[in-house]
Amino acid sequence: MTTTRRALALGSLAMLPTLRGAAAQATWPTRPVSIVVAFAAGGAVDTLARMLGQTLSDQGGGTFVVDNRVGGGGTVSAAHVARAQPDGHTLLMMTSSHAVNETLATNRGYELLRDLRPIAQFAATPYWLAVRPDRATSLAELLEKAKREPMTFATGGPGGLTHLLGEMLKQETKLELTSVHYRGNAPAITDLLAGRVDMIFDNSGTILEHIKSGRLRGLASTTRRRLASTPEVPAMAELGFPQFDVSAWIGLAAPAGTPDPVVERIAAEVRRALEDEAFRERIAGTGAEVAYLGPAEFGALVQREIPRWAQVIRAGNVTVN
Repeated sequence: MTTTRRALALGSLAMLPTLRGAAAQATWPTRPVSIVVAFAAGGAVDTLARMLGQTLSDQGGGTFVVDNRVGGGGTVSAAHVARAQPDGHTLLMMTSSHAVNETLATNRGYELLRDLRPIAQFAATPYWLAVRPDRATSLAELLEKAKREPMTFATGGPGGLTHLLGEMLKQETKLELTSVHYRGNAPAITDLLAGRVDMIFDNSGTILEHIKSGRLRGLASTTRRRLASTPEVPAMAELGFPQFDVSAWIGLAAPAGTPDPVVERIAAEVRRALEDEAFRERIAGTGAEVAYLGPAEFGALVQREIPRWAQVIRAGNVTVN
């Protein structure tokens, strides 16, 4: 083989990965894409998943369908996707709960960052610390009262962020705050309105409605800056709690081993969806905020969140039993 032919052959071999990558990106998807959701139909995450799936379908990126696989606090959904073919046709609606489960759920059957690959975050929902208007007018007043009398905080269930945020406040202030667990946020809010518990950290559209109507008072948002939806509510950071920069994040993940070009294509489709003003408004209508992170940034976020919640869980001896 002449030098020229050898050079051409080597050049062709070097181009093969690029050509294969381009081919994988161009051919995806070849069948409907399943978005696996850990929560029941009708909930906030399910609603966002269906909104995203419809928008992705409408923009010509294929057909996206939601597959609700409830159980194990999110581990059933993650385990299912971790075992799926790494071809971009089975995706996980990954949430903060999955990062929490790395410490809480010991028999998951998978490891989040070993067996799943974050693709793109597209939304986040900050929390509000809310009380009845007759309980306190400010966070400082609430914490001062907690020094003198027993204080309770409602949760939507053990191990969820409504619980862990209460534990964070307890650990940061060294106050005796007692958690009261409910089967979901709705009954927790009902008892808060009735005065049976003192406070709640919640990020639902329901809590926002009650804050706006005046039935509940928002003492703080778990953010560094005030939220556009509640500009009158101070951020935890401005009240001296900068570590309370907490949102329930929501994004897509694929099985580990999914080719880079397919991951990049899905991330690009998500980013394109978020350029649609109507879609952005629909996200805002759920109480969430548009928050895009690409594969590297989203992966870094998940990697930070796992030890963050592990510290809170271990310090508070939190279990799901």
